[in-house]
Amino acid sequence: MGLTTRLPPQADRGVFTTWILAIWALAIFGFGADASRYLHESPRPPLILDLHGAIAVIWLGLVSTQILLAERGDIRLHRKLGWATVGLSAAMAPLGVIAAMVDMARQVTHPDYAPQFLGEEFQDVFAFTVLTVAGILTRKTRAEHARFMILAAVALMDVGPGRIASNLVGAAPTGPLGVWAEFYWGTALVLVAMLAWDLIKHHRVTRAVAVGAALMWGGEALVSVLYFNPAWKAAAAGLVKAWGWTG
Repeated sequence: MGLTTRLPPQADRGVFTTWILAIWALAIFGFGADASRYLHESPRPPLILDLHGAIAVIWLGLVSTQILLAERGDIRLHRKLGWATVGLSAAMAPLGVIAAMVDMARQVTHPDYAPQFLGEEFQDVFAFTVLTVAGILTRKTRAEHARFMILAAVALMDVGPGRIASNLVGAAPTGPLGVWAEFYWGTALVLVAMLAWDLIKHHRVTRAVAVGAALMWGGEALVSVLYFNPAWKAAAAGLVKAWGWTG
């Protein structure tokens, strides 16, 4: 694994499109399975949650468009849209935290209230922020830049697969491995696919994928353990109580 990964554009032709389509598929299937419940909630979910969802979709759409433009060789338009993506990314992190807090505050009276789940939410936002910044810093090195932006999308996609698993299993996880398997199985599929591509196609793991896998799997392992930690659960519950706002 080299410190910097420079590969000819044709070396990864088509694979970024495949990865982003996989992310779209998992997200749509996951949210689609949960759409009926969300739309019929009473009281209706607040506008801030709708706004968060809309901006996330627009962000993913911009990243997908940039990937298609790069595949076609339209680098000029790709770069112009890139700065729009940067601006939207700057809003994504704080909005993600706000949406997580509002959603959790709405669940306080529910029988399945689990404030410790905020760990998973914060992990996603942290990984997304780090990977997006890495993508911006490596924008002159296509192999790394594209991978970092795909990985930033992967950092946010676990919500979709998590909904799929939760609806299928229907029971709360009983241990850290269960938490990881339920919420992060989709993330693992894409990360393994990216690692496999690097090893098979390039005979090494690129720096971007190595950093992304270490960041996400390390963070996911930590929050999966914290999910059952009484001190963290109490701290998260205190944070939600102090927050109070339900949108």
